[in-house]
Amino acid sequence: MTKITIRLLAIFLILFFTKAGFSQNSPVRLGLKIAPIISWMNPNEKDYTYNGATAGISFGFISEFHFTQHYAISTGFNFSFLGGNLQFPYAQSPDIGILDRKYSFRYLEIPLMMKMKTKEYGNFSFFGQIGFGTGFLLRIKVKDNFMTQTHGTITDNSNLTTSEVSFIREAILVGLGTEYKIDESVSLIVGLSYSNSLNNVLQGQNTKDNSLSNRSSLNYAELNIGVLF
Repeated sequence: MTKITIRLLAIFLILFFTKAGFSQNSPVRLGLKIAPIISWMNPNEKDYTYNGATAGISFGFISEFHFTQHYAISTGFNFSFLGGNLQFPYAQSPDIGILDRKYSFRYLEIPLMMKMKTKEYGNFSFFGQIGFGTGFLLRIKVKDNFMTQTHGTITDNSNLTTSEVSFIREAILVGLGTEYKIDESVSLIVGLSYSNSLNNVLQGQNTKDNSLSNRSSLNYAELNIGVLF
């Protein structure tokens, strides 16, 4: 059984037993979200340098399983468009030099979080949430500016091979926000969240120096806007 299968099975078992163990009056809330994102890459190898953040977007489905008035298990799925810029030594016969690479990732992300909400102040309540997220890579594209010693700058757009990227991105998720109750069944949510990568999203060896590995985490902050029913 693969790690992906184990993780998905664990998520569905938690949701099943969470729902089964609570009273029939415990509400289940469903909704949709959209979130502008700022993402960046933190290299974990010498001679690899951060070279800027990237704007992106995330959208998807929200589900909340409330087991008390103020506590819930929050999950769902998101399609997230992330990226970042790195510079590092590079060799592509017959040239050697510095590669300025812009990464564009597309993930299907499944969060699993504990949500803690305050009592209502008028129509407003406030919440915090913490948990984990698993992202499954759907696509990776790069834009390269290869600064060579002999031919100047060479620009190229391409896809990376599976040997150069990790299929799974694991992350810790934290967030804060507010919920505005429009009526008894509909609420508007606005919040900020941060995703800190637990593993490297790049893999393989550097083409110029085999003693260097392609290693970098991928983090992001997002502004969540959504509706719960």
